[in-house]
This record gives sequence, C-alpha cells and structure tokens, in this order.
Amino acid sequence: MKRILLEGPAVEPVLLPEMKAHLRLDGAAEDDLLGGLIAAARVAVETEIRRALIAQRWRAVSDDWLWDGLLLPVAPALSVEAVRVIDRDGAATTIDSDDVAFEPADGSVRVTGPRPPRADRIQIDFTAGYGASGSAVPQPLRQAIRLLVTHWYEHRSAASVGEAVAAMPLGFGELVAPYRRLFLC
Repeated sequence: MKRILLEGPAVEPVLLPEMKAHLRLDGAAEDDLLGGLIAAARVAVETEIRRALIAQRWRAVSDDWLWDGLLLPVAPALSVEAVRVIDRDGAATTIDSDDVAFEPADGSVRVTGPRPPRADRIQIDFTAGYGASGSAVPQPLRQAIRLLVTHWYEHRSAASVGEAVAAMPLGFGELVAPYRRLFLC
C-alpha cells in the first residue's frame, strides 16, 4: 500500500518558545536553526516509532483492496475524510460516507455498502496523528524531541575531536520504545 502525505502538520509538537526555555536561550538569533531542528526531531521520532505525532493529512492507495477492510498505513488514525474507488480507466467514484466503517482504535477502514462495479484500486484520504496541538502528543515523545534538539544544537558537527559523540542522546530509546509501532509480518 502506498502512502502519500497531502498536508503536513500545521504546528510542531514542541513550540519554539518552549524549546528556547529548555535550552535557556534568549534572543532571536538562533530561531531559524531551532525551528529546523524541531521539525527534524519530529520527523526522526515519527520515523523511529512509525507513527505521526501531530495531525497531518494522508492518502493511502492500494491495488489489493480487500472488501473486508484494510489497515491504514499511518497511525494513529484520527478520521477518514474520503474513500474513492478507481477503475481501470482511472475514473474515480467516491463511496458515500454512510457506507464506510472506520475504527480509530486499530485504524481499519471497511466498505459496508455495495461493491462499486469495476473497482481496480482504492484511495483513502485520512488524518493521522495524536491531535492538532502539541498538548495531544504524549509527554515522553515531546521529551524525546527536546533531547534530540538539545543534542543536535550542542553537537553541530558529525565528528568531535578528542571525545566520542553518541548518535542519539541517552534516554532517547527508552522514551520512544513504548510507542513504537511493531509489525509481526
């Protein structure tokens, strides 16, 4: 199943003033750098746990549509906005929302109405993430972002002369481990 990011998060889980307070920084000289580090740390955490942190719009496209349902490829799923079937000619038919069952607990989507004729592929537009603001993101994940930003801010080069620098700060793995999305097959 393919996944396509339609719209990234409107805000970051850790805001710039919060990060500046954490680093005990005054002034605006490093704001652009910190903003970039916060966004990069969010992506690093999302990649590590295989989950979206802040609400973002995605499209799932599958050629192997099972009419008993499928799991959305990005979790946690908040809502399903549209389900479309695409025929061999590329024509899209939108499934009525009353004929779509969405289970947020496991991120499954199932068509409950009649099967559209000539359905070849399916597209599902959905929103994934813990919520629309940083306060919806679990605190351990927000702390993991703060740790990464601090680490990257203090160690700006890939190598350090005279001392070894860890790729990830101590405690990062322990903070994200309970949120890691695992697949058995």
